[in-house]
Amino acid sequence: MNKIEIYPAIDLYGRKIVRLTGGNFEKIKEYGDDPVETALSFAEAGARWIHLIDLEGAGKGSPVHLKELEKVAASTGLPVQYGGGLRTEEDVALALASGAKRVYLGSLLFKGSPSTLWERFGNAIVPSVDVKNGTVALSGWTEVTQLPPEKAITELLRIGYSTFLVTSVSRDGTAAGPDLKLYEKLRKTDGQILAAGGIRDKKDLSDLAKIGVSGAVLGKSIYEGTVDLREAVEEFGIC
Repeated sequence: MNKIEIYPAIDLYGRKIVRLTGGNFEKIKEYGDDPVETALSFAEAGARWIHLIDLEGAGKGSPVHLKELEKVAASTGLPVQYGGGLRTEEDVALALASGAKRVYLGSLLFKGSPSTLWERFGNAIVPSVDVKNGTVALSGWTEVTQLPPEKAITELLRIGYSTFLVTSVSRDGTAAGPDLKLYEKLRKTDGQILAAGGIRDKKDLSDLAKIGVSGAVLGKSIYEGTVDLREAVEEFGIC
């Protein structure tokens, strides 16, 4: 069986751990108020990365949880990938200086100059390809473009980017299962795909591993107990 990197997610809004349903900010559920404690539990379960999402920052257009990023990175010692609200090069530099191993970007990348960002930050940037109704969505999933995700990834591969966070927005937080057809199509681009959205159980992880995605972001499935993180890491994770 192919192995995949497991990324347990911590979504932050108002300093609290939350999850949205289907990318809808009106459908928000709280899962605690201590991201450091949660991150430590992920580390203890064997996770090798922490996936930190500044949902509030994504909505406001600027990062608001950099202190939480700094605390999580320092307390766990694990690499953290961070995203949400990073709309300027200075935001990216600040997130990396606050402890992020790498950051994932959507709006800044697709609205700005991906070549310039690559020249300055290289592989510290993971393009965030958020797919809503078949095309790339930006600005906290509130703005839909006409850009197909496969075209976006192909163009970014030419610049040098290699790893892509692909979120199926309509599945995110729904536990409805990942969009396997989407990931099968995007695997043909030769990009390393990190799948996010709708992953509900070990069968979904097995299906994603068979497709050949490089990683899977787990959120609601961990918090609702449909996936045991330790078991998932032991069975599917990269050692």
